[in-house]
Amino acid sequence: MPITLGVTREFEFTANDLSNNNCIFPRDPRNSVFVQLTDFRTKRVSAAPSQYCAFPYIVKLGSSLVGLYSDGPAHASSERQVMIRSDDGGLTWSSVTFTENGSGTYDTTLLSGLLASGASVVLKVWTIKNNSGTLAVTSVSTVESGGVTYALWSRPIPSPTGTVLYRTGYGSNGTNTQTAMFQSSDGGVTWTFRSLMFATAGRNYSEADMVRTTGDNLVAVVREDLGAGNPLYYITSANNGTSWSAPVAIPTTTVNGRQPNLMKLSDGSYILAVGDRAGVSGFSGSGDRVAGVDTTGITMVRSTDALTWGTRTSLAGMYSTDGGQPFVSETDAGRICAVFYHRRGINKQPEIGCSMVNVAAL
Repeated sequence: MPITLGVTREFEFTANDLSNNNCIFPRDPRNSVFVQLTDFRTKRVSAAPSQYCAFPYIVKLGSSLVGLYSDGPAHASSERQVMIRSDDGGLTWSSVTFTENGSGTYDTTLLSGLLASGASVVLKVWTIKNNSGTLAVTSVSTVESGGVTYALWSRPIPSPTGTVLYRTGYGSNGTNTQTAMFQSSDGGVTWTFRSLMFATAGRNYSEADMVRTTGDNLVAVVREDLGAGNPLYYITSANNGTSWSAPVAIPTTTVNGRQPNLMKLSDGSYILAVGDRAGVSGFSGSGDRVAGVDTTGITMVRSTDALTWGTRTSLAGMYSTDGGQPFVSETDAGRICAVFYHRRGINKQPEIGCSMVNVAAL
């Protein structure tokens, strides 16, 4: 018989398990009852013992997950971009080298059958468009505006009409780092500045993501680097990003981390996933998962309004602070796949992994 959920608490649940025994179990994917309740799974997407595999970026095309990750000898020393694809919600993955840095050549074979004629997809700084059966690749990584060079960052979201794409980017104004919104009317081939989002003296805002709640209403969450405890801030817009509210800090006791990723699910709820680099290392040096509620790793929270967030749930650990950049996709109603990178021990290189979980109980 299925698990019958009882009371949901911050660190634990009560339920009747598969044998109809009443039990208390932790909010922890290492616990068998939690795994059964959420159908939790985790998979290694890609790993290379001598390479630093990191910085994934994932989109959903039809029923497939497609994306890129960076591959190189060390952090921020990428040599190539590897394309990955899953057609079964993250259980299995295929990969090809999309491009070697500076080569100007691209392998788009994993996009076969996913882009209709005239359609395009943005993967990191590359836009791939189907021009009457030929996949053309263009690249734009930065936008200049007001004397600031912004690095484009987030996964684009469409306008209410679907004719314009919006994404975030960040850059230094000479004193602090600020975040802005950009728009594209050609499917991501070119981008122009739309509005300033996060800019406060004495704060360094950078990686931000945004989600459309209803109509012209948007919520954005950003990483801030100068505050204690890996803080996150949020802002709102009621006019499709023409203007934004003042930044509000999200309590670090609720959620904190780097590279926030926002997703609206088909039931109208929202997922915020982060790379949490505060607390005790989520893996020991030998590679054993460390128990505890304040460990580094990939964390998600759920919300009904994208403003107030529920209890955090760990999706994966990381060794020390080496990991993050989760990208969440809804693969089936109420089920998500989060792709991320993490290091699993002191003598290991980071690898790409994914966690799949049913979120109804979370």
